[in-house]
Amino acid sequence: MKKEAEQEWKNITIAVKSVDWKGHPITIQNVPAQQQTKTKRYIVDPIDVAKAEFTGIAKENGIEDRDIMLFLLLYAKPGPFQRGYLFQKYKINKMLFYQWKELEKEGLGDVIPKDEFEAKDKGPVPKNLWKDLTRLNQAGFLNVSGGKKEKKPVEVELTPKGVEVAEKLWNRIPDPYLGVTSRVKDIFFLMSPMEIMGKVHHEYPEYRKTYRYPDKEEVILVRI
Repeated sequence: MKKEAEQEWKNITIAVKSVDWKGHPITIQNVPAQQQTKTKRYIVDPIDVAKAEFTGIAKENGIEDRDIMLFLLLYAKPGPFQRGYLFQKYKINKMLFYQWKELEKEGLGDVIPKDEFEAKDKGPVPKNLWKDLTRLNQAGFLNVSGGKKEKKPVEVELTPKGVEVAEKLWNRIPDPYLGVTSRVKDIFFLMSPMEIMGKVHHEYPEYRKTYRYPDKEEVILVRI
């Protein structure tokens, strides 16, 4: 009986007609669904629909789905400072982490395409960030400089090509994601690595292996 029940449904992908957050009609492609073999009726999970929408938006702009939040973070304007810019690898790691955790509090944590975060000595670290930055730099979306080999803090800046994509994403992604991103960048942009480390270790101790100071390269750098 169990085997027969399992054969009644099959995994498929479908196109779903919906509306974006502004109410404009859209068709979301490649949404995972399950179809009943006899009736041909299908069921979809709303989270899968949202994920497929993000994936489609990323594909339209020539990036990976998990790049979206990095582009939003870069594009957000932190108070009087310039948009399109981030500095210090330690700070970028923690901004991306808090972006996800704050969205999680709003019930959107399972929807957002994100990197895997690993517990490290200095707190949570996105597993693929450096590979992603290198890829986006080579594709002409970002200018990435600095790091231990260059003996200066990491700096990441949108190129004109990157700004064009970031603007499109900012106008396509629903407001809750933009609001969270702006708040996170406002909070962390001028915080020192020591202040950030104290905050993340206190609020998310499960992502801390041991207490350690940030790297010596992590110094404050501000552009006005």
